[in-house]
Amino acid sequence: MSPRSFALLALLCYPVLIILSLWLDRPELRAISMPLLALALVGGWPATTGARILLLVSVGLAAVVLTVPALALWPPGLACLAVAGLFALSLRPGRQPVIERVARAVHRDQGLPMPGNSNVWMHRWTAFWAVLLGLIGTVSLLLAVVDRPVIWLLWVVVIGPLLGFACLVGEYLLRRRQFPDAEHWTLVRFLVLLARVRPEQLVR
Repeated sequence: MSPRSFALLALLCYPVLIILSLWLDRPELRAISMPLLALALVGGWPATTGARILLLVSVGLAAVVLTVPALALWPPGLACLAVAGLFALSLRPGRQPVIERVARAVHRDQGLPMPGNSNVWMHRWTAFWAVLLGLIGTVSLLLAVVDRPVIWLLWVVVIGPLLGFACLVGEYLLRRRQFPDAEHWTLVRFLVLLARVRPEQLVR
């Protein structure tokens, strides 16, 4: 199994583990999520010193979660806020907005030119995603702090992803109207290309 496939599998197991802890009324089961998320971050069994340290830290956090189960619900909110910060910081003068960075990488890989005069568009959408991810992350974190796992699950697994998907589709449709002369992929092709974006393309 490739590291990316392993990471995806581990991430999918995370909400399943939370659901299982609710179904069995065993909140201490959430402690397993800490090492699980650590393995997802490193893409498999740790092969480097840094990855091993991360796994050891996650085991320590698991011990804390045994006492404070609500902490197991914090990672999605913190991750969303971190990505929102990444988007926001890319809007500083002299920096390339994240959306522009990804768009240029995808167009280059596909051998297509960027739509003309699209810089302002990508700057605004980077700001939009910074706000949206900040909102999703804040709500997720607040629900985690007050330990409302059922509502948290609904927000993190259903509402948040649906909001993100709706915004992706909305941006695609608006972009086709904004740049009618540019070459556009089909919606399915657009989503597939986005799914192939590597994390390092967001931070270059």
